[in-house]
Amino acid sequence: MTASFKRNQEIELTIDDLAFGGQGLARVDDFIIFFARCGTPGERVKAKIKKVKQNYAEARIVDILEKSPLEIAAPCPYFRNCGGCRFQNLPYAQQTKYLERQIDELYRHLGGFSDVPINPIIPSDEIFRYRNKMEFAFSDKRWLLKDDDISRPKDFALGLRIPDNYYKAIDIDDCLIAPAETAKIIPLVRDFALRNQLIPYNLNKHTGDLRHLVLRKGILTDQIMINFVTSRNMLQILKPLTDTLIKEIPNVRSIVNTVTQNVSGKTTGEAIHQLTGELFINEQIGDLTFKISPASFFQTNTRMAAKLYEIVRQFVQPLGHQIIWDLFCGTGSIGLYLARDCRQVIGLEIVADAVSDAQENARLNAIDNAIFRVANLEKDLNQSDSLKELPNPDIIVVDPPRGGLTPQLINIMRHVNPARIVYVSCNPASQVRDLKLLTANDVYRITRVQPLDLFPHTPHIETVALLER
Repeated sequence: MTASFKRNQEIELTIDDLAFGGQGLARVDDFIIFFARCGTPGERVKAKIKKVKQNYAEARIVDILEKSPLEIAAPCPYFRNCGGCRFQNLPYAQQTKYLERQIDELYRHLGGFSDVPINPIIPSDEIFRYRNKMEFAFSDKRWLLKDDDISRPKDFALGLRIPDNYYKAIDIDDCLIAPAETAKIIPLVRDFALRNQLIPYNLNKHTGDLRHLVLRKGILTDQIMINFVTSRNMLQILKPLTDTLIKEIPNVRSIVNTVTQNVSGKTTGEAIHQLTGELFINEQIGDLTFKISPASFFQTNTRMAAKLYEIVRQFVQPLGHQIIWDLFCGTGSIGLYLARDCRQVIGLEIVADAVSDAQENARLNAIDNAIFRVANLEKDLNQSDSLKELPNPDIIVVDPPRGGLTPQLINIMRHVNPARIVYVSCNPASQVRDLKLLTANDVYRITRVQPLDLFPHTPHIETVALLER
């Protein structure tokens, strides 16, 4: 139908559903209205239309007229402001129900995979304190909340960015999905920074020193890493704070200072300086130990990562003689989990530090049939002579970034013609797009799909798909 709505028009609506990505969704006849990162099914709202297209509109909620009958009290005081835990006000069983339906719709409607068997979602063991890594931002522009503490300075915040306003941050005392030590670390860091008049970074002017506070924890080893991301070397300035943190939080294993001149909001940099302890922490999955450096990727939900890797193993069905390519291997966790049950694992990854960690992890676990190399998988692998020498895989395991695979890499995967492809994804929309190319001309068929919730209270979902010739 043609939209009868106009920009800035106010209208009363009932949120009907949740779309993929966490958007609230309302229907007026056959016309759809989306609410970016807000809206709870069953909620009656006053909304203002922000954008009108031929078949849909985008709106924002002006006022909540009636709460949803599904709604529960969110335990986080920053809920509805930071934009991270979108669904804390829904019972967890209801959250997984919506995620399950969204996966089904993506595969059936976007992908056209009408006969693919999709297993029920595997829920998270823990729904709070489950993250082993959190990135907190410093800002010289504090986002003021209703009933906020007016004694706190407006030109300093340590916390989480605001959706659609990357230049401001909420000044927080804790995050309920972060490690429990967060509740001690953030106040200590904030107090030190304010007493010593340290200046938060301004993303507009590119001035100031303090950029991010990154916390990592080995959930099963109880080791904490604290990473101060700054615009310049601050080793001497941060030394007294380091001493305090070591004294107050005994399980701190590593404190580092990452220095970056990058004008974006990245937490990686040109140099990493050791303030105290090691330059890494350890984590365990199954009987394997993994070394994690400040810039390395590691699944953020350790306990669910163990379940994820076991699903991958079941899909791979290792028989002892296979060669497995582990693409976007990170610190080698998936490949090493499979290595003892195959002839050889070949891991490829663009981040050199992660490859170094993967090599060290292989040595640490006495695994000698896994090799890891630096490779830009976003480009055509045929351009690399060294990679041409690799033996063809019997199985490919691929776990790409959210953007998914390039057409060039998909062509190479089809060309080397493994018997199985196990596609792990944190973005099922890009996964489904890629699966359409991988299964073109019936070269491969999708035989199983397994969703897992690694990110409770958020719209994100991990999905593993098995393709077989």
